[in-house]
Amino acid sequence: MEGFIDSFKDSFETWGYVALFFYCMGSGYVGILAAGTLATLGHINLAASIIIATMGNFTGSSLLVILTRYQKKDFERFLSAHRRKIALMHIWLKKYGAALIVINKYIYGVKFLVPLAIGASRYDLKKFVVLNFLASVIWATSLGLLAFYFSKAVIEIVESYGQYSYIVIGVFVALIIVALWFSKKALAKHTS
Repeated sequence: MEGFIDSFKDSFETWGYVALFFYCMGSGYVGILAAGTLATLGHINLAASIIIATMGNFTGSSLLVILTRYQKKDFERFLSAHRRKIALMHIWLKKYGAALIVINKYIYGVKFLVPLAIGASRYDLKKFVVLNFLASVIWATSLGLLAFYFSKAVIEIVESYGQYSYIVIGVFVALIIVALWFSKKALAKHTS
């Protein structure tokens, strides 16, 4: 049984990084957050996870831009179905420029459309590659460190408060939910 556990742990440490790379190609948050949590527990290396997530995210976004730019006929159906959203991304790109490339990594639903809009536009490809790399580094580092230190804080709470730790964690989660609700309301009021 011990041999099976060691074998699983070895294959997880190897294939976990591969799965993280492919998951982050689609700009998935869960992969880097899980990697940060597993690094807290000592199962994987945090620095390696951040580097792999960065490369996966950079590869996915860059590939999407390049494919959209040079294979427009294959993307034509998809682009026409989301014409209004892509037009909005063009407006945002003109208005916010490089900041949009960095911020889009964090906005669900936009992180896929911005590379499509860039690929369909005449935006400088070299400039995008540099900005995309910097944005991928910031994205992976911030989320990886957030998960690592948040997990560490949760472990310390559980160790400090023992059987009552679930109450502290529950209050903390409730505060986060309330803060997200208020920020969603404020954003909806601001955009209306």
